[in-house]
This record gives sequence, structure tokens and C-alpha cells, in this order.
Amino acid sequence: MKLIEVQVDRLVGPTHHFGGLGVGNVASHSHAGHVSNPANAALQGLDKMRLIASYGVPQYILPPQARPDVPFLRQVGFQTADGESLEKVALQTPNVLSAAMSCSAMWTANAATVSPAIDNRFGLPAMTVANLDASLHRAIEADSTRQELRNLFPHANVLPPLPGGSAMRDEGAANHMRFGSDQNQPGIHLLVYGDGDPEPNQFWPRQSLLASRAIAIGQGLDPENTFFVKQHPDAIDAGAFHNDVVAASHHDLLIHHERAFYDPGEVIPQMADRYQNLYHRPLRRIVVSEDELSLADSVSTYLFNSQLISPHTDDEKSSSPVLVCPAQVEQHPQARALVESWVGGSGTAASKPFSEVRYVDLNQSMAGGGGPACLRLRIPLTPTELKQCNTRHRWTAELDDRLRQTIRQYYPKAVSLADLGSAELISDSQQAHAEIAKLFQ
Repeated sequence: MKLIEVQVDRLVGPTHHFGGLGVGNVASHSHAGHVSNPANAALQGLDKMRLIASYGVPQYILPPQARPDVPFLRQVGFQTADGESLEKVALQTPNVLSAAMSCSAMWTANAATVSPAIDNRFGLPAMTVANLDASLHRAIEADSTRQELRNLFPHANVLPPLPGGSAMRDEGAANHMRFGSDQNQPGIHLLVYGDGDPEPNQFWPRQSLLASRAIAIGQGLDPENTFFVKQHPDAIDAGAFHNDVVAASHHDLLIHHERAFYDPGEVIPQMADRYQNLYHRPLRRIVVSEDELSLADSVSTYLFNSQLISPHTDDEKSSSPVLVCPAQVEQHPQARALVESWVGGSGTAASKPFSEVRYVDLNQSMAGGGGPACLRLRIPLTPTELKQCNTRHRWTAELDDRLRQTIRQYYPKAVSLADLGSAELISDSQQAHAEIAKLFQ
């Protein structure tokens, strides 16, 4: 039986803006205060979803979370109700208003850490919702995300976020990789954390070892098939606030920058040995050196945040994965040369790991620090489990068209930080949310 990797993206919301709130996120910091284009951001995300669906990959869509987050504003002391002006919040605590209006839930790779039924103690797809406690604007997402995932996957065990506090900060699947195959066989889990000695000099690590261990224990992952490796502090300081900025995986393939991991205990080779023992074939590994592509250029192009997908066909024959890269990779000579070498090799699995490359324009997301892989959550499901998903959320050409119509009608084309307290923006945003909600009912 096959395992089918479902892709879940969230539609970008109408209050998408550049607040510069991302901890250790160089792109977020450098674009803070710039004017955003929510309509363009949402359409770019839909363009990517349409591309993924064109390969027969099951693509699902979550609506944007409601913004402004009024319950959050009330929790921090503002007696603000729907429809009221937020000018007072903007004046007194602009960062609180930015958080309340944030559309950062668009980066769905941070929604949860996922394991298929065959790997965990429940015998069901398991998802531990990320608490995202490292960032104010993201910590408000977890409760809604759990409800949404339970609605989308009613057959799954959607676990609550870990208890709060910096010791348990968890950023979800962006710091987790599963290795296996497209068959329903036990897989190997690699969880990447950032805290501990040596610490980065500039930025605070956003995933803790304690949280990673708690996720593995909570889901009942096989200890023999579960590994923990520390993210290199140099990578964090360079702006790789999540592992998926410097490493990517797909089935039996691991691609990473040479400074992605701080691994004096050689966890990665141990994991590769375990993969060999389980699958009787080697784990393919591509290590990109600093000379091939610098750490700084890896972060600026988001090469390792490319989306890796296997085209889905009705037969049992496996096909080589497709590499979906941000346009910044195509525009960077060294990054593009690397990709071309991976696609245009001699034809062996080692020299030609991908069948083709597709470049996508995600400039609005990239300006906030999120490439193709940031925008999606991978859910491995059996065909039977796939049939149990909420079909109202599956991408179709009709749903795509109707979402585009709503975006063009209600989404603003320019939002600055000064606009966030605007009664007009809030009214238009609420109308957009209401119209989108109808499409998923």
C-alpha cells in the first residue's frame, strides 16, 4: 500500500503586512515597514497550489485565520470589539496591533509536527500542533490551527500544543524530517533543535530539544527510528530560523548545507545507517559546501526551502520527484547551477535526484521569510485515510476560481503599517473572511 503525501497550504489573508516581528528572520527584519500587497500574496500562493495539484498531488487549502484577533487584543487589555477602530492600539502598542493583524499562519509548515499511522502509538495519523511560543504574533495561532486540522482530518489524532514557556518552544514541521519511501512502511524521524551549547551569538533558537523530545514521546515514535540533531549556530545566526531554510528531505533523500547541523556525535551518519538497515538501500545525501553556495546565499535564495513532490499516478510505479524552487534560485547563478546539476545529471539516482525543476514567484511570502516549503504542511496518508479527509478543502479548479474572484473583489493591493488601524481595512478584511468561509462550508 502506498503512502500519499498530502500538501496543505493556507490562503494568505487580507491583512498580510510586513511587521518585522519574526525572531531571527532576516527577510522579515529587512522588509519591516515596507508596503505589502495582500491580493498579490494570496494569488501567488494559489498559483503554487495549482501547480502542485497539476502533478496529481492531493492539495488542500485552509482559509486564513480571522484577523484582527479580537480575543487576543482583549487578553492584553484592549476592549476592542469587531468593527471598532484600532487606532488606540496602533498608537500605544504598534507591535501588538501588528501581531493581532498578522497573517503568519500562511506558513503552514509551522502548524504541526506530523507522523503517519504506521509510525506512532495511535495507529492513526498524528499531528502535534505547534505552540509557536517563540514569537508573539505566532503564539496566537495554535488554538485555531488545532480546530482547523481536526476539521480537515477528522480521522486523525490532532494533539494539543505543548505547554507554554521558552523551554518547550516548538515551531512544527519546519524542524522535522521523515525518511522512508512511498510505501506504507515504518519511517525514520529526524527532529532538529537549536538550543544548547554552543548557542548562536545573534539570534534566539526557536526550537528546543525538550520540545522535540516531548513530541516524539507524545506521539509514541519508535526510539530506534527517532533521531535528534542540533542546528548549527552559524546557520541560525545567518538567518536560518528554521531547519527547512538550510535542509530539505523527501523519502530517501536528504539535501543540506554543510553548516546546517552541529553534529559532533555524528547523528546524521547513525540515522543513515538505520535507514540502510530498515530499507536495505542507502539514504541518499547531498551536502552543499560553502564554496558551492554560501550560507548567506542559501538563506537569501531559500534554495533548501524548495518544495519536493512526487507526481501522483494511479499505477504503483514510483516517479522521480519534482523540485519547486522560489524564483530567487533561478535568479542566482550559483544556486541555479546547483539545481541544474541535480536535474541534468547522467541519469543515476545519485546524480539526477529530480526529474524537473519549476520556479515559482512567491515574492510576497519570501519578503516575510517564507519560501515554497514554508507554505505547506506534508501529511502522509494511506489511500483509505485520504478518502476520509474533508473534501470541501481539497483544491479544485472551481474552488480556485472562486477564491481568485473573492481576492480580486475584497483584498487590498497595498497595506502599510499605518493602515493596520484603518476602519476601512478592518471592514474589508472581515468581509473577505466571511466570503471565503462560505466557500468551505
